[in-house]
Amino acid sequence: MKKWFLLLFCVFIYTLSHFEIKANANYKTFESITLTSGKLLKDYTDKEYKDYYKKVSKRKFYGWRTHEVHTDIKVKYKTETCFSYYNDGLTPIKYTYMMQKKQVDSMHISASGNIKVSLTGNVKKFKGGLNSELKVSGDFKSSSDVKEEFEIKMDIDPGTMANLYVYGEGLISNGVAANYLFWIRTKRGGYEIFYVTTQYYRLEKVTI
Repeated sequence: MKKWFLLLFCVFIYTLSHFEIKANANYKTFESITLTSGKLLKDYTDKEYKDYYKKVSKRKFYGWRTHEVHTDIKVKYKTETCFSYYNDGLTPIKYTYMMQKKQVDSMHISASGNIKVSLTGNVKKFKGGLNSELKVSGDFKSSSDVKEEFEIKMDIDPGTMANLYVYGEGLISNGVAANYLFWIRTKRGGYEIFYVTTQYYRLEKVTI
């Protein structure tokens, strides 16, 4: 009976360790993101994963092994275009735009392989204690419903388009990790942490 239980347990652990998916990046709402170096987790190639996994392949009795590939890469991003207005007339016009400024998330996380991310209430974190292993400072909290309304007034010349964008800057760290239980690998995949350092609105006028 004990042998059958041990066999079933090993099969269960093996199944868990071989169920993997591609990166579940949470920057899908961003219109663009530019890195000064390195790459995002979602852009890792299969060959890169294979090479990085070798760094966490040494088995251990219990816990995580991690390998950080990129540390605090500086990034610039554009989350959305708030509005675009084109004056196709012959005289300048005065334009007023009412908008709501939503509270900015200070941190984003994503994962690939069979590393999972949990969401409890408005707190998001890596499952299995990976947050602690990576020494992630604080938990990710999803967007608050708190909003600030404000008004923008501007003059738009003929043949000019006015665009209001939301830009920001931040730091990204990513890498791979593997979790072991009784020297058997139970989880393996990539992780990514994105800290927002600043976010601001930019009004641009372009002559068409």
